[in-house]
This record gives sequence, structure tokens and C-alpha cells, in this order.
Amino acid sequence: MIGIIGGYGEVGHHACLTLQQYGIGPLKIGGRNPEKGKAKQSDLLPGAIWEKVDVEDDESLAGFIAGCDLILNCAAPSHRYSRRIAKICLQHHVNMVDAGIDNNYESDPLDTGDHTIVYAAGATPGFSGLFPIWLGRQFHKVHSLLSYYGTSGQISTAGAEDYLEGALHPNHAPRAAWRNGIVPNVLSRKSGITLPFFPGEITLFPLFDDETHLVAQRLELDNGEWYAAVEGEKSIAALDSASFEYKTNPKAMIEKLCFAVEMDTLGRSPYFIIMVQLTGESEGEEKVKTAVYEIGQIIPFCGKIAAIIVKAVLEGKVKPGLHHTASIEDVGYVMDHLEKTDSTHSIQIIDHSIEELSFEEEGTL
Repeated sequence: MIGIIGGYGEVGHHACLTLQQYGIGPLKIGGRNPEKGKAKQSDLLPGAIWEKVDVEDDESLAGFIAGCDLILNCAAPSHRYSRRIAKICLQHHVNMVDAGIDNNYESDPLDTGDHTIVYAAGATPGFSGLFPIWLGRQFHKVHSLLSYYGTSGQISTAGAEDYLEGALHPNHAPRAAWRNGIVPNVLSRKSGITLPFFPGEITLFPLFDDETHLVAQRLELDNGEWYAAVEGEKSIAALDSASFEYKTNPKAMIEKLCFAVEMDTLGRSPYFIIMVQLTGESEGEEKVKTAVYEIGQIIPFCGKIAAIIVKAVLEGKVKPGLHHTASIEDVGYVMDHLEKTDSTHSIQIIDHSIEELSFEEEGTL
């Protein structure tokens, strides 16, 4: 029995559909109003069991979790519920995959014993960490990394809350880069930038958190820089005020960010893009490769990632312990399964630097 908490939300629903395609089940879909989910989705998930579960109530969670072989948590905002649900899973000796993240797992990890908990099983964090590690397999030694990711589309209030919690968490080193270790305050915001594959002008915000730290260590980097690409003046203005306003009035700040994103993305096609450049050695030669992964809808993609990680845990691909998705050893397993899903995406690997691609793009104009 696979229990999916928040299973009729958007991410959870797409995870359930993918699990069903894999023949994994039976599926027990939980939420505060399961009849509502059943009325909308039972035709697509005919074999599912629908059961009430309240993520604010430990007894309700325990009753739902007991008897399951694995729990997939898609309840949001995850910073409120991830650790709580994980603890109850461990009390009942049940493995767990979490589409979200508790931002304190690195500084205050859980003792999982012989059980497995994988968190950040989504697009970012999650896939954004796996993708450069997958590209790094094409090198004998990686020296440097340059990464950009951006997404466009409406954001839910829970998603905005999780985003702000992550961006403002102490583990988010300000303007940091990797120089054989974390070096804060060396990077700066860049405005009015155009990049290959990204539509229009963007503003680049330096990004360094637990995931980027993990990637730097796994690739044994000498140098690494990560940036979040943000388009839209209202979204940028909202983020500029977030560090103060979120502390004083979190609800208002969440609403402000959601409205800003909605206004900035009005009439635009949604996307999620991650572009990674690696330089290093391969077959005795210095090489540079740029990989680009593009999808249209980020929510279905998050659900598919979560389902693939569930499958990996069930098949013993992940050893017992508390794991960030970007720490999974068999990166090829995840990428191979993504290629076999029905998601609309494109992936390119190019033997040129991002700077060279920028010149080429300007030349074609």
C-alpha cells in the first residue's frame, strides 16, 4: 500500500497518475476532503482508495500511515509538515518520499535507523541538483560549474510560502559562490540579462543553499556559481522587499508575491528551464559542455519526479537513511525514467560554453 498525503492536489495527482502507469499500488490517497478529490479524479484513478487525513493532527496522520509500505508526502507548505510526517512514518517503520523539504534537515537530521526518507523530490530543489551531477558523468574530472534555472507560471500560496522560507533560511548563503569551499558575498545580482534558451530579459539572483553545496561536493568542484533567473518587474520588486516584509507580515508578503507573479506571467507561456555549463577533463583533454533541460508545465513534472523517486525506493535503489534527492547515487535511473514519461520536454547537450552560445544567438539575430 502506497499512501499519498495531499494526493489530490496538483503535484500529488500527477504523482498518482505516474505511479499508476508504473503499476505501483494499491494507492491510498489522503487529504482533508477526500470526497472532493474522489469526485474529480476517481475516473482517472479507478483503483485508488480515498481516505481522510488531517496533516495538523498526529493521530489522524498515524492512522493513515499505519499499514502503508511507503508514504509519499505532497502536502504543502512542506516546511510546516515534512518533518512532522517523517517522524510519524519512522514511528510506524514506514519509508517516506517527500516532494517538499524541511530546511533544517542538514543542520538537524532525523535518525532513520533502517528506514529510508528521501526529500526534495521535485523540480527545484531536487532535479536541479541531479541534472548537473548527471552531466558530470561525461567528464573524468569536473573543474567548474555555471548554472541558471528559471520558471514562469502562477504560484500557489503554499508554493510561495515554501519559496520564501527557503530563500530566507539561514542555510541560504548570501551571494555565495563555491571556490573549493563556500565563499559568501562574492557574487552580485545582474539585471537586464539575456541568456540562450531563456525568453526575454531576466534578472539573475545568486543562489547557494544545501542543494548547491551538495552538488559542489559530489562533483568535487574547484569553482561553482548558481543563479536563479527571474523575469518580471513586479516579481523582482516583491522579492526585494521579502526579507523584511515576510518577517513582519508573512501572510501579506505571500499574497504580494503571488499577485506579482500572476501579473508578470499574464498571457505568457509557462516554462521551467535549467541550463548547466561544466568545464573539466575527459579522455585527457579539457572540455566544456552545456546542457539545457526545458519543460512547459512544472507541476506535472514535479509529480513525475516524486513518483520516480518512490519507484527507486521500492526497488532498493536508495539505501536506508535521510537523503536529499540530489544525493541519490543512481542518477541515470532517474533520468532514464524521465525520458520514458509522457512529459513534453527537450534536452540538449552542446559542446560549447554559454558565452559562445550567446554570441551565436546574437549572430543569428
